[in-house]
Amino acid sequence: MRNHKPDILIIGLGQIGYSNAEYMNSRGLRVDGYDIDAKAVQRALQSGIIEKRAQNLKGYNYYVICVSTHNRGNMFFPSLDGLLRTAHRLSCEGKKGALVTIESTITKGMSSEVNEILGHRLHVAHVPHRYYANEKKEHGVRQIRVLGGCKNCCTRKASHFYHEVLDIPVYVVSSVELAELSKVVENSHRFLEIAFAEELKMFCDGYEINFDELRSAVNTKWNVKILEAKQGIGGHCLPKDTQMYVDLSKHALTNSIIDTAKTIDAEYKLSLPQMSSYTVALPATTVDAK
Repeated sequence: MRNHKPDILIIGLGQIGYSNAEYMNSRGLRVDGYDIDAKAVQRALQSGIIEKRAQNLKGYNYYVICVSTHNRGNMFFPSLDGLLRTAHRLSCEGKKGALVTIESTITKGMSSEVNEILGHRLHVAHVPHRYYANEKKEHGVRQIRVLGGCKNCCTRKASHFYHEVLDIPVYVVSSVELAELSKVVENSHRFLEIAFAEELKMFCDGYEINFDELRSAVNTKWNVKILEAKQGIGGHCLPKDTQMYVDLSKHALTNSIIDTAKTIDAEYKLSLPQMSSYTVALPATTVDAK
């Protein structure tokens, strides 16, 4: 029987927020939604995955933040303004003792900043989303997640919510910073894999070598899997998340292999016939970004 108490509020009803609401609704949980985009709210209401649009952020026991963290002017670069605005609203409206889980991809230190804004009046944890729309059954909402809390009590509360309430397996790490970095690093690694395939495709084209045949031959080795070279790296996640890694790496490294991978991806896009009439976003290191 559905619980009619407005217990869970999903903030941000894009792909991640929508899929979360869909999953939670399928488990018989009552879920409300909030988004500054009226169309996103209407879509969730019409599909029946949320009970109602929240008029404010008051009275919920669980707040799941799924706001976009890309720059609206250039989605290849991160922006955390929406997350910080949400945190400031929660500091005024959020229910004391409630759990705030951040599923949006964020850079190192942001969870602690949110916790400071909230004055630890609410518990804060980072549980970065993992979701692949093309394989929802295997890689949908219910897949193992990395989880880290700002404090031990935050970790315990978040672990209970995901494991017991949502039936989502979790891999608990010792600090919230590790949880933040896990998502940034896994997407940076994926970016690197794709960029190498793109580089190899351009290499083969330069030497008039059949890329697909070479790739198939190399992939016969048990521990090698070169990816396909498709239409370049796009979407909201990989370019933005790798830029977070590049920005963080400047404090510890002289050079970053990811910086070079971003340049390779930009060159590859320019090599595609269908991209000749489009403007390709170059990485910050190859243009005067300031």
